Order: sequence, then C-alpha cells, then structure tokens
Amino acid sequence: MKKPVNIYIDYVAEDSNDEFAIKLRKHLQGVKFELNITLFSDLEFENVAEEWEVETIKAIEKADIVIPILSNSYLRFISEEIEFKFEEIIDSSDRYLFPVYYESSNWSSYNWIVKSKLTPSGSIALSDYPSKESEKIIVDFIDLIRNILISYYSTDKYKETADIISPLLSQKSIFISHDHEDADFAELLKLRLEKNSIIGWIDSERLKIGQDWREEIDESISNSLAVIAIMTPDARKSEYVTYEWAFAWGKGIKVFPIMLKQTQLHPRLESLQYIDFTNRSARPWDKLIESIRELL
Repeated sequence: MKKPVNIYIDYVAEDSNDEFAIKLRKHLQGVKFELNITLFSDLEFENVAEEWEVETIKAIEKADIVIPILSNSYLRFISEEIEFKFEEIIDSSDRYLFPVYYESSNWSSYNWIVKSKLTPSGSIALSDYPSKESEKIIVDFIDLIRNILISYYSTDKYKETADIISPLLSQKSIFISHDHEDADFAELLKLRLEKNSIIGWIDSERLKIGQDWREEIDESISNSLAVIAIMTPDARKSEYVTYEWAFAWGKGIKVFPIMLKQTQLHPRLESLQYIDFTNRSARPWDKLIESIRELL
C-alpha cells in the first residue's frame, strides 16, 4: 500500500496569506485521497527569527508536493537555501512544485518560478481576480493536483530512471497539439512528460490575433520527436489542431492521438491506434511514456 502523499503549503504568515492557505487546505482535503497537508503556520519553533528557515527546509524535504504562495513579502524573505530545495524538486522525477501567484509581486527574476507551472498562468495575481474567477482558478488548480494523485494511487511509479533514457529523448521534444479548451490537460501532460525526462512543447501563444503562427509551428514540429494530438470534439473542429497533426503526418513524424473526450476522429487519424484517456481514474500514462520511448 502506498504511503500518504505529503503536501506542504509555504507562505509568509500574514492574515490574508493564512486565510488563503487554510482555504486551499480545505479544498485539497476534499479530493478524497490520503493526504498529509502541512501549512507554514503548523510548523513549530521556539524562536521564529532563528528557526523558521530550518523548519521550512525540513517540511520541504519531507513533501511530495510543495505549494509556495507568492507575495512580495514571501519573495523578500525566501532564502537561497530554500530556493535550492525548490530547484531540487523541479529536477526530481517524482516530486512537484506548484507556486501560486497570490499577491502582485515581481517574480520573473526567480528561476525556480519561471521553470515551474505557475497558477494563475497570466500576469494578474490571484487576489486581483473577481471572486468568481478566482474560485474557478482554484478549482482548476485542485483538479491538477487531483490528476497527479489519481495517477499516483492507480499506477506504480515508472521503473525506468533518467539514467537509462536515450540521449535523443533529452534533446528532442514532444509537440503537444491541443485545443485551447484543453489547455489544463495539455499542461498536465507536459508536466508528466518532463517528470520522465521527456521535453514537452506547447505553443501557448499561437492563438494571438494577427500572429503568423504557422512558421513557428512548422519549425517546432519539424524538430520534434513526435506529436501528441489531444482529441476532443473541440479539437476535432480546430483548424490549429488539424493543421498540426496533418503537417507532422506529411513530414513523416510519428503522431500519437490521445482520446481525452469521445469524438469521431478524422479518417487519417482513424488508421492510427489512439490511447484512451477518457477514464480519469485510470489514464494509461505508463503506456504513453513507453510508446514514446519505443520510437528509439
């Protein structure tokens, strides 16, 4: 039986941050998995000024998932030692770092944040969103955590380690083709690939009005090891998704269709064996990873 997943929520103990951390813990407790959730305010020290960093590092080292709540105060107080621990998580194969951009702050100069999946993903801090939009962002964030937990509890951790992965996999990326409605799953997929030392590539900028996106797409696909096409009814109708997998097909690049939501596939894609991801509780992540590695 697998051990409970340890989640640590790190933040500066100010009123608004405390309230948000408690709210986040309540959301996480609702995912119905066996979790140990620790908040910064749960840590015990006799002398806060002297011991907070040591106890924080201990909590980070123990955690499988770390959620830093970003604010100006947090970025002022964070130490190089803690940043190093965050970098270790990013480089690990089975631990996760998910910063939450809670209060407006200048985070772009922090490498560990830039390399992480930030919530929300735009330039607006979570606390600056209207309450209804803020709540939706939190729900989506909890869904991301839930998907990771589902995979953790339903499958064994992959037996392969980074030292046996072909150098080609570390050099070439996997192009992830998706409709914008499926962006959250695409980000989760990219994260899962990278946890297995496989680079995922998502063009999050392609939908900007007036942007000539095809040249960049063509180059990215041409330099990819394979294309994963996330298929849903919206993706089936998408000009972008159709263009991407069709271009890859024409270049002789392997296409992996993932059926995220039931839909009728294009006749060309029907000739390929798709991977069924429609069952959220039993998604075949290991089969997908193995299929990519078999290309070599």
